[in-house]
Amino acid sequence: MKISHLLLLPFLFYQGQASFAQTGQAKNQFQLNGNVSAADSVLLYYADAAGKQVQVSKPIVNRKFSLSGKINKPVGARILFKKKGEVIPRQQFWERMTEVYLEPGILTISGISTEPKNFKITGSKTQLELNELQGSIAGIRKEMQPVIDALEKEKDHEKASEIRDQLGPYNDRIKKITYDFFIAHPNSYVTADMMRFYLAQMGLDSTKRVYNNFNAAMKKEKAVKELDKEIRKIESGMPGSVATNFTAKDLNDQPLSLSDFKGKYVIIDFWASWCVPCRKGNPHLINVYNTYHEKGLEIIGVSDDDRNHEAWKKAVNQDKIGIWHHVLRGLDMDLRMKDLPNPGDISEKYGIHSLPTKILIDPSGKIIGRYGDHNGGSDEDLDKKLAELLK
Repeated sequence: MKISHLLLLPFLFYQGQASFAQTGQAKNQFQLNGNVSAADSVLLYYADAAGKQVQVSKPIVNRKFSLSGKINKPVGARILFKKKGEVIPRQQFWERMTEVYLEPGILTISGISTEPKNFKITGSKTQLELNELQGSIAGIRKEMQPVIDALEKEKDHEKASEIRDQLGPYNDRIKKITYDFFIAHPNSYVTADMMRFYLAQMGLDSTKRVYNNFNAAMKKEKAVKELDKEIRKIESGMPGSVATNFTAKDLNDQPLSLSDFKGKYVIIDFWASWCVPCRKGNPHLINVYNTYHEKGLEIIGVSDDDRNHEAWKKAVNQDKIGIWHHVLRGLDMDLRMKDLPNPGDISEKYGIHSLPTKILIDPSGKIIGRYGDHNGGSDEDLDKKLAELLK
């Protein structure tokens, strides 16, 4: 199983455009009325009309509460119910939250706080669409729960990876149903929000089909603009494109630039110390290097270990892959969390969304192959290509 490269949630706080009739309510406001038992307070997190993250809390009296705020578009939100005096551990905080879609107008939520899956929410067309998707995959999620439970209990990294591989067939079924939903709901904010998460699991053609289905109004929305940007990044790392140059410090703290390798065949190997499939593939990559290095092949490992340099260096030593060049990806998490450009991120330059992924570049600097993710071939395909080029 490929490892998702970006830590993305399937439910993102993007805002869409609304065209819903309002009843006694300003066009840029929502009012959420609740009738919920087994809780004494409610917390709501959402992005307001200005895009600012808002946290609202209210006591629940006789099962009733009412929350309101300014939004001018459907917006993904999270809601949490608590009992008096309850302290929720940090690691459980986000797990306890329920995803909902707010829309301008009057909405209602009802149910038992301890049974969030059974909440009844009215007044939000987008919420109904989310319910439709969740309902269509609920049976598969139930089937895969025993595997998930076993995965959560397993402490050994490699055994956990083997268990995770068992989730593959289930995830493939969920992906098929979700993709069909995207095609059937081309202008849903559920589609717009979830596509960023599914980028790592879909091929470029499928991604472009979803994007092209959005109407002109939706293409102005932040989520869809971001999708367009990601498509362009992936295209920049596909065969036929000129490889984007980068400069970084190598394992020995010396500067390394891709342009230094002009005239050579180069494999850029996107990997990480924590990526089990990457590590398992290193013996094969060593064989590739030993076979073709004398004939003009270089390898540059780009590791997603910017937050753990020691783990990166340890993995290089353990796997005996110091025979080729190594740099870090260049991810600045502070910039990522602030949604700011990260010009030093090599993975961004090539549209990398899952690991391992390999990019093959010819002596002129042109990309002639992509392998490992949903936009490329297999390691076997890479072997065949190298045999053709360097036999």
